[in-house]
Amino acid sequence: MRYSFSNKQSGISLAILLFIIVILALLSAALVRINSQSVISNAHQVIATRAFFAAESGANFQAMRIFPLSGVSICANQNYSITSQGLAGCVAQTQCSSFNVDGRNYFQVISQGQCNIDQDFQATRTIELRLQDLN
Repeated sequence: MRYSFSNKQSGISLAILLFIIVILALLSAALVRINSQSVISNAHQVIATRAFFAAESGANFQAMRIFPLSGVSICANQNYSITSQGLAGCVAQTQCSSFNVDGRNYFQVISQGQCNIDQDFQATRTIELRLQDLN
């Protein structure tokens, strides 16, 4: 009697084992997908940060042209191709305009940084500065 009872139960362990293997495979596939999404998200974040720093660099370059240590102040649109190691492949496009309010000169600089142009991961960031001429 005992022998026939264990014979009836012999296939259940195979079904449970198959169920566990399927569940583990699904969990593994989900982890792989989460990891790949994390890698893509980090790549986007790095490109966006590089674009921000390219825009900031363009704004600083334009500010140095507006307020040079010596020479004539220049407020004109300018494009910069950045070749430094951290920002290689990035460009900064700046627009400069000047205006007068209550006898004081002000400059508005809009700098747009772009990285990885025409590639899968690309980013654009814009910075706007308003500068006052104290002279």
